[in-house]
Amino acid sequence: MCYRRTLRIPLAAAVFISMALACESSPFEPKGEGERVPIGQEITDQLSGNAPAHYSFAAAPGAAYAIFLEALSGTVSLVVYDSIHPGFAANAISGPGSPPLYRNATQTMSTSSGTVYDFVVNGVPPASTARFRFVVYLINPDPESREARFNLGDTVAGETIDPIVDEDVFVLHGDAGQEFVAVAETQGPTGSGSIGLSIVDPVQYGLFGYVFADAGTPTLTTGRLRFPAAQDYRVYVSSVLSNVYPRYSGPYRFWTYLINRAPEHRPATAPVNTEVSNEHIDIAGDVDEFTFSAAANTEFNAFLQSTHQFQLEVARVGQDLFALVPGTEAADTALFAHATGRFQIPQSGTYVVRISGTQNSRIADTGSYRWYLYPIDRRPEHVPAALVAGDTVSGENIALPGDIDEFTFSGSAGREFNVSLQATNGSSDTRLQLEVLNDAGAVVATAQSAGSDTVLMNQVTGRFALQSTGTYRIRVSGVETVTNSDRGPYRLSLFSIDRRPEHVPQALTLGDSISGEALDVSGDIDEFTVTVPDTTGANLVFQFDGDTTSYGWVTAQLIDAASGQVVSATSNARPGERVSAGRLTLHPGRYIVRVDGFQTQSRSTSRGPYRLWLYGFSLGPEAVADTFAVGDTVAGESIAPWGDVDTFHFHGNRGQHVNLKFQGLDPSSSAELVASMTTPGPYDAYPNAAVYSSAAASALDDHQTMRIELPVTGWYNLTVLGIGGATQVPYRFAIVTEDSLPEQVSAALAPGDSVMTEAIDRPGDWDQFTVTATPGQELGLVYDGRFAYDGDFAYIRAIDPGTGDTLTGTVGQFKKFTGPFRVPPGGRVNVAVFEPGGFYRSCADATCGGAFGLTGRYGLHVVPVNRAPEAAAAAYTLGDTVSSEALDYIGDIDEFTVSGTPGDTLHAFFRMLAPPEMNETSHGVSVEMFDPLSGQPSTRSSASYFGTSQLYPVGSFVVPPSGSFVIRFRGTGFWGEDITTGPYQFLIIR
Repeated sequence: MCYRRTLRIPLAAAVFISMALACESSPFEPKGEGERVPIGQEITDQLSGNAPAHYSFAAAPGAAYAIFLEALSGTVSLVVYDSIHPGFAANAISGPGSPPLYRNATQTMSTSSGTVYDFVVNGVPPASTARFRFVVYLINPDPESREARFNLGDTVAGETIDPIVDEDVFVLHGDAGQEFVAVAETQGPTGSGSIGLSIVDPVQYGLFGYVFADAGTPTLTTGRLRFPAAQDYRVYVSSVLSNVYPRYSGPYRFWTYLINRAPEHRPATAPVNTEVSNEHIDIAGDVDEFTFSAAANTEFNAFLQSTHQFQLEVARVGQDLFALVPGTEAADTALFAHATGRFQIPQSGTYVVRISGTQNSRIADTGSYRWYLYPIDRRPEHVPAALVAGDTVSGENIALPGDIDEFTFSGSAGREFNVSLQATNGSSDTRLQLEVLNDAGAVVATAQSAGSDTVLMNQVTGRFALQSTGTYRIRVSGVETVTNSDRGPYRLSLFSIDRRPEHVPQALTLGDSISGEALDVSGDIDEFTVTVPDTTGANLVFQFDGDTTSYGWVTAQLIDAASGQVVSATSNARPGERVSAGRLTLHPGRYIVRVDGFQTQSRSTSRGPYRLWLYGFSLGPEAVADTFAVGDTVAGESIAPWGDVDTFHFHGNRGQHVNLKFQGLDPSSSAELVASMTTPGPYDAYPNAAVYSSAAASALDDHQTMRIELPVTGWYNLTVLGIGGATQVPYRFAIVTEDSLPEQVSAALAPGDSVMTEAIDRPGDWDQFTVTATPGQELGLVYDGRFAYDGDFAYIRAIDPGTGDTLTGTVGQFKKFTGPFRVPPGGRVNVAVFEPGGFYRSCADATCGGAFGLTGRYGLHVVPVNRAPEAAAAAYTLGDTVSSEALDYIGDIDEFTVSGTPGDTLHAFFRMLAPPEMNETSHGVSVEMFDPLSGQPSTRSSASYFGTSQLYPVGSFVVPPSGSFVIRFRGTGFWGEDITTGPYQFLIIR
């Protein structure tokens, strides 16, 4: 056999073809290598090996083609490419179970300029063996059973789709602006497929309408279409490729009908304020247009109710819509449930109300409807529009959605008003709103009410002031104008706000109280005037006995009349509760006491009686002197009236130890008092030391600060006041000196003395010794406290008695050395042993909450410090090894003077010749080399050496320009003990 593939063509073609055609030269026996194949002939071929089969055919301009494909064995795929306009064109696949040849085709292919299509056949999977046949089919676009032209309104029938790739093209003439709908019907059995009908403008717009029709009863339309120009249009009918149905072949029909926008069952002129009914959307796509005339700036609301989902549009004739009911619900039977919302006519003329379906591409988009055009009159229908302050309006209502009632009132600039609103139909779904507008139409205040509201005064605009003299409008309407719920009867009240109290005099004297006054209406405000002649203490106390909401309260404010600044305020959210603004200092001047409600968005509805007290009192004590001395007990004074504060003064010295004791003296009271001691300056400054006492304390010692060390010299303040509520209680206090002398030994010490039998005898004990020595002498202190790592520790401190400055000190944790320090010029040093406490504290019992907790014995030794070496010469020769010196006692310091060439770098080495004699914790020796002119060490070592036989390097040092420097040895330790003693050796070399 000379062919790689077998080619079979129909018998009719075989008769025409000579049997003597030469091998590989016949045009009807392609090799699958890209050869052109004839149109309309069945060609059979096969695949074996890895090579796909390639074919091509020439397509005429504007002609449509498809390729039928059938696998005779195996599975094959066919893919078509456009060789001139590169890209994918169509494809098909066939295998076991696939439809026969003329039921399995590619998509339709067509180009306006013609082309050559290349197509490839592959085995599935690749390299598999298969036999197949195909036909390149030229689609005839002419209807087979009738002429192509038809008229608008015709039903086109008797045509078929045969074969499945068939396409019939019809011609329809249309005039510009004509509206129509097209419906297609696939007349095969249900499930046999679907056809598509497309309407094309061949001149400008291309496809502008289409519909798909599944086999069976038609349910869809193209929807309402409009011809853009007077010309012929093309209507294409073909089967639809689908992954649900097979590709259809068989009979079909389609029809068109014109749309007439005039109502079919009643006149087109629309009455206003009258229900329009007995009209229908008769067929899918139908539109009914009604007209009405209106003057500029008139307002309307339009309503629609229908048995299907319809919409209503309002537009000026020939222009775009500006109001819309977007869609009704068939289940709604109320005429006023769906509205455009209130709209205003922009200019006088004729307007259109247009009603149509919202799904005009569905045949079922039909049904009856009714509608209503409501002209809105902003004047109230049942009561006069003019109001004056104090009027209450009832008997009026928002009749329909979109209705507005406008009232007017006049007032002068600065006058204050409040307006209340109550919707009264009982429905919580109803929401009405009230707006107050100035003469420019700007909204200055608003309120809302639900139909379930029961009290007129509970829905208010809030207090507002008129910005200018003139006439203002009050507008009542539904919150929403497109729903049926926001309408119904209402009440409103307009009332003027007078800031003067209505029932008592406006003038208030410091120390007066007020009763018999009330917040009479929502938003009411009462202002009283107060003149203060002299600086005084004051407290504003307030009690409200009326009604507040859960989100509101009533406030009482004290305001500086000159600046308008609030200087004190209190508020009450629980009726019957008495509250205080708190004590303050008032300076001479005029003040305003203001009582008003507060609520979100300033819409207070608090109403009812209240009581008011403005207490005045001296800023100092009223019955005793405000100055006392340390050691005095002050009695005979009270906190009275409510808010009273008594401030006393005493002189104290820096370092003085005192104890504040405080006692309330009213056994019948449950109140609490506080006495607060502050450093010189403002009496309410911080830090402070405070003692709290109940009013019924049994003894003066029951509430005290314990020992306090005064931090500065000057006049201290002591302030006594009540805490919370109407505290009015007598009291007494004392500031006593705390003993600071040791109890077991003499307080007088000299250098070299030791104290071994003294103790911190009680919590807060302070033992102070006086060391007498030569001025300028260097001393140190060895302090033996409590061996521990945590807990309470006593401190030791050396103090200059002349200045109070601390010279040295340390905490009593382990045995420690602190110093050295020089004796002040007076030749005396105070040495104190104590548990620190600080100045600030808050105390409420006899121990100040355990402010001090340490007791126990301690030891101390006063060390005279000698910096000269005791055994070796103080002048060191470079290169010598010094081995005869030692740190002889705790606190000992040895300093040697070294001479060298300026700029030379020297190296020091050091070791201890025996373990430290005091080794309770880790200790060492500090080695420092420094220029005596600067005094700053440049090299330091604090390592510990215990009996080593090797000199260890300490560090390098550059000889200063003076040619001499000092090397210093002293004990040190990881915890600041500085108690190392013992012999040592050192060497310095270049």
